[in-house]
Amino acid sequence: MQDSIVEMRAAVVPTPLAEPFAAGRWRLEAVYNVVVELRSASGVSGIGYAFVFRDADGQTILAAVNGLREIVLGWDPLDSTALHAGLRAATNFVGAGGAAMSAVGAIDLAIWDLKGRRLGVPVHALLGSTRTKVPAYASGGSFGKDLGALEREVRGYLDQGFTAVKIKLPPEVKEACRRITASRTWVGEGVKMLYDSNQQQTYKDALEIARCCADNGAYWYEEPFPFWQLERAADLRRSIRCRLALGETLYGETPFHDAARVGAADVLMPNLHKIGGITAWVRIAGMTGLAGVALSSHTMPEVSAHVMSATPNADLLEYLDWWRLLYEQPFAIEDGSIIIGSDEPGLGLCPSKTVRAALEIA
Repeated sequence: MQDSIVEMRAAVVPTPLAEPFAAGRWRLEAVYNVVVELRSASGVSGIGYAFVFRDADGQTILAAVNGLREIVLGWDPLDSTALHAGLRAATNFVGAGGAAMSAVGAIDLAIWDLKGRRLGVPVHALLGSTRTKVPAYASGGSFGKDLGALEREVRGYLDQGFTAVKIKLPPEVKEACRRITASRTWVGEGVKMLYDSNQQQTYKDALEIARCCADNGAYWYEEPFPFWQLERAADLRRSIRCRLALGETLYGETPFHDAARVGAADVLMPNLHKIGGITAWVRIAGMTGLAGVALSSHTMPEVSAHVMSATPNADLLEYLDWWRLLYEQPFAIEDGSIIIGSDEPGLGLCPSKTVRAALEIA
């Protein structure tokens, strides 16, 4: 039976962090989530998300979401591929990136949630997977912490059962290498350590840090350069002995094709809302898989678990607990893996009271 989307609501929902977090140029105390709810004529609803680090940026994405309302209303949510194309076409004159693409991504996530709930099927199953346990790494390690506090944090992740941990690196090379060398001594041989420069290094400094990563058996070194410098990343990758990861601030699908074509990374890291949602992820997974490049999700772990479950070239999922306040029952973590709620349709995530109040859902 044909159905149609009859209502769209959206709001910016801040979620405070348990402690301040420093990464790259950011000093964070909260994450601002643009939450989108779509409701169909049959009474089924779906929710999607985008996030930023400033309320003002959240309001910009919210305006972009509301600007796409006339495209969304009246559409059958099962016709998600065509709807995604319509959303992309509608943003043509404002550009295929930034707030416009994040708006498309949040809406697309809501469409997939709605589609799964209407069909009574989890999103990962819609994508062709029955796997509900997705290996993850604990992501944290604010470079605002001293070594003592950082060690306690890393050991805390190990106590939770994680066997892979990522920490942030400060811009100073000596201090970055000091963190790398020290952190390797805190964990056993079976633990993977990942290191992230958050796009703040020169080529010379990145080369030195990458050598330190390799000397200490790093699982990967992440994002030494600004996101648009794909050729520079490819040059670095050919000169180092550890894997290189990037991609969390690439918008849409085309930059991932470019990154794979030039050999910019061993691991690419799409952010679901920035690329345009699940519909875009499927295309990126196909093209990177053909190129022999692995994928790792960036943030929003509960939502990302579905696409990582169904991605043949998936590496580790990034896990942070920053989004738990958005859901009544966040997914569990067991033995360093995120566990998808296998019996729940759609994304399997019920909005929390805070989200329901912001969207004025009864």
